[in-house]
Amino acid sequence: MVFKNKFLNIAVCDDDKILCSEIETMLNQIAEQLNIHVDISVWFSGETLQDYLNKGNRVDVLFLDIELMRLSGIDLGYYIRKALNNINIQIVYISFKTSYAMKLFKTQPYDFLVKPIHESDLMQVIQGILKVAETKNQIFNYQNGREIYSIEYDAILYFKSDRHKVLAVTKDKNIVFYGKLNDVANEAPPPFLLIHKSYLINRDYVIRYTFEFIEMKNHDLLPISKAYQKEVRDKLCYRGEVIE
Repeated sequence: MVFKNKFLNIAVCDDDKILCSEIETMLNQIAEQLNIHVDISVWFSGETLQDYLNKGNRVDVLFLDIELMRLSGIDLGYYIRKALNNINIQIVYISFKTSYAMKLFKTQPYDFLVKPIHESDLMQVIQGILKVAETKNQIFNYQNGREIYSIEYDAILYFKSDRHKVLAVTKDKNIVFYGKLNDVANEAPPPFLLIHKSYLINRDYVIRYTFEFIEMKNHDLLPISKAYQKEVRDKLCYRGEVIE
């Protein structure tokens, strides 16, 4: 996802009209501070937002209340990811509760904010989303023989170390080249995370995990070593809860 000229279409969906107004005001202030342009739409039910998305309207960032009255935020998140097959909307859930880790993870949200929402929380989210967007088209270069090849990081699910070689598993094929996984990890953009001395994963393609393993979008199961369990838990889940 690349935001042309730093323009964001932002949707706020919450049945608390006062909170929606507060979030809208804070987002406009943040946009002015960051020198970006935003178009903010506000929705008070999941059904009306669902209809809007069904018509093909673009949303880059969605601040979504979990406890909506009829169509819950979690159900709407599933709908966006599964029925609409949209993985580009950055979903940021908001709630008074913190016990939704398992359900939220499966909708691949960008973040989770606890009410009351502060401007510093929103600032951190918007800055992070802009930073992620800047890395989406970064290129990974590797050498085979005397030839140098390039592939977008966004096409890579994970890297695996195999003695003096590294295997890059991509959406379409596997790539093998000479090198060290640590060197690859040092150059990789933020979505990449070490889970084992032999595995560097792209968090965007994780669909499930426990304390002991990660399941990637291609259904490969990768082990998490004990040395990396805490970092994986902190970076893949909310409030320290683990998906099982």
